[in-house]
Amino acid sequence: MKNINVINKSGFTLLEVMVALAIIGISIGIFFGLIGNSSRLREKIDVHTKSLFLAQTKTEEAFLGLLGKQFKELKEKKTYEGISKDGVQWKVLQTNKYKEAMEKIGTYTAHVLDEDGSEVELPPKNTTLLSTAVEGITIETIFFAKESETDSDGKADTTPDLNVTPQKKNVKR
Repeated sequence: MKNINVINKSGFTLLEVMVALAIIGISIGIFFGLIGNSSRLREKIDVHTKSLFLAQTKTEEAFLGLLGKQFKELKEKKTYEGISKDGVQWKVLQTNKYKEAMEKIGTYTAHVLDEDGSEVELPPKNTTLLSTAVEGITIETIFFAKESETDSDGKADTTPDLNVTPQKKNVKR
C-alpha cells in the first residue's frame, strides 16, 4: 500500500467560506441600516422645511395684512392662529412695541427715566413686532408701520407702508 499524503490546496475551506459570508452579511446589514437612517432623517428635514415655509408664509401674510379679520385683541396685541391643511398649528402674535413700552413705564412723556436715573430709549412710534410660531420654529420680524389712520370701524390701520423705500444704514466692517 502506498501512503498518500497529498493535500489539494487549490480551494477554500469551509471555515474560510463561512467567515467571508459573515463579513459580507455584516457589511450588507450596516449598509441597509444607514439607508434606513438617512430616509428617516430626510423625512424629518422635509417636515422641518414645510414648517419653515409655513412660518415664512404666515409672517408675510401678517405683514401684508392678509390674515383676515378673525383675531383675539389683547390691548395692543393681536393673535392670529389656525391649523394648516396638513394639520400643523401656527400662531402669529402682532405687538405694537411702542405702546407696549409706554404701558410698561406707565407714562407718555417724551423723556423717560429708568430706575437708576438714566434715560430709557423708546422704540419709534408704530414699531410692530410679528412673532410667528410653527412647530418649534419662531420667526420674529420688526417693521415700522406708517402713521395710524382710522378706518370706518374706528380701528387703527397698522399695515406697513409698502411704498416707502428702506433707508440704508452705514455698517462698519
